Amino acid sequence: MEPDENNDVTDYTNNVLIYKKEAEDVHEPRFDNLDRGWSWIVLAASFCTFMLMGATQFASGIVYMALLDRFQASTSLSSLVCAVHISMISIGAPLSSYISDRYSCRTAIVSSGILFFIGLLGTAFAPNIEFVLISYGLVAGIGGALGYTSNMVVVALNFQRRRNLALGIAVAGAGLGICVLATVMQNIYDFYKSTGFFMIMAGIYSHEILFGLVCFPSDLELYSKRKRENTKSGSSKMSCGPTCHTYTGVFKNISNICLCIGMFTLCLGTYLIYLHLPNYIVLKGFSSMTAANLVSISGIASVFGRLMTGFLANLQVVNEIVLYSGMIYVLGVAVFIYPAIAYTYSGNMAFSIVLGFLFGNVYVLSSSVTVKFVGITNVLKALGLQFLSGGIGALLGPLVAGLIVAMGGSYTQAFIFAGCCLMVAGFSSNLAPCFSRSLSTINSKDVLNLAQTEQTLTLYKAEIVS
Repeated sequence: MEPDENNDVTDYTNNVLIYKKEAEDVHEPRFDNLDRGWSWIVLAASFCTFMLMGATQFASGIVYMALLDRFQASTSLSSLVCAVHISMISIGAPLSSYISDRYSCRTAIVSSGILFFIGLLGTAFAPNIEFVLISYGLVAGIGGALGYTSNMVVVALNFQRRRNLALGIAVAGAGLGICVLATVMQNIYDFYKSTGFFMIMAGIYSHEILFGLVCFPSDLELYSKRKRENTKSGSSKMSCGPTCHTYTGVFKNISNICLCIGMFTLCLGTYLIYLHLPNYIVLKGFSSMTAANLVSISGIASVFGRLMTGFLANLQVVNEIVLYSGMIYVLGVAVFIYPAIAYTYSGNMAFSIVLGFLFGNVYVLSSSVTVKFVGITNVLKALGLQFLSGGIGALLGPLVAGLIVAMGGSYTQAFIFAGCCLMVAGFSSNLAPCFSRSLSTINSKDVLNLAQTEQTLTLYKAEIVS
């Protein structure tokens, strides 16, 4: 009986330590300098950076035309350059998480601006399109990856009570970037052509270096970093037990995996729609200018949608995961309905507004939802894995649509496929709380009772010994 009793003590000890670690992760300590003072400067810098991130997606269309005109390249190769750039923003998210985790969010954001500058300036003097694939596709794409994830996390680490509202304001910058900078970029290209366009864009995106410099680490970021360092130090001194479990748990956390699947299928569907929507509108009998205006309207709608999401999520009565998955479901239903109303201008207008209003809202909630399942110290790793999944979906979505059309299908069938992807994304995200064993149920009372739990463990050991 003695070996079994010892095993019981070991298991009970491990469970208490894991329970304590998870409780500490979920319930962040309160810092007086959050939600005030310099936190708003960081929010303003993040907003401006997201404006650049939103604009770079529109700029890919201009780059596509510039590559066709300058190098006389094939449409497939030119499309590949733009697809690599956009997808790298998400696929490179784990690298952003690593740099932010190892150094700071400030370092990652400044590095993003430097890589954007190098990549765009290199593209201005590129001798061939293969060089552009490296300079614009990879270098500038990785720059976007470093900036996107770290800018989202730096806001979460500077706000607690108003975190969702702050994230809504920050991410709304992406929609405003599409609206405001889209016309500016088009005029720059029309006047200066490709070389001048990339040189000026390199100067514009170098401003991200300045935005990053003001993002000094908050007390919460420093606290999270110390906890991660203590975890690593503890792991080196003991066998792979509870501490090791919490450090590597983000890669095994089923709730986070559900969010990864949701992000993958969401981006698979939405990027398919965004890339082929202008051509689909033209095929329905409208002009290319009308299609461009509808996409611009989608960008305007996204500003209001993200702000509204941040406001609603900040209300105590709102369940964040229900809001997160519910918006995906609604967008999926809208995609199913869209082919039936795409023949009218009002139908295209309504869909563009709904698409813009709902598409980017999950990014407003990603940080706060993820914290509930992995804790504040592991949120960087978890978001990196989610955005990596989304990047793969963003890369595959347009290819799947092209494959459907190439096999004799139609864009209508591709849009129906996108709607199915969105429904899967909503269902998978909605499953995340079902697999949260303790993080979703730990409350402040549980934390206060941890000392009593440890005392119970001591008494339990004493009874076995006696």
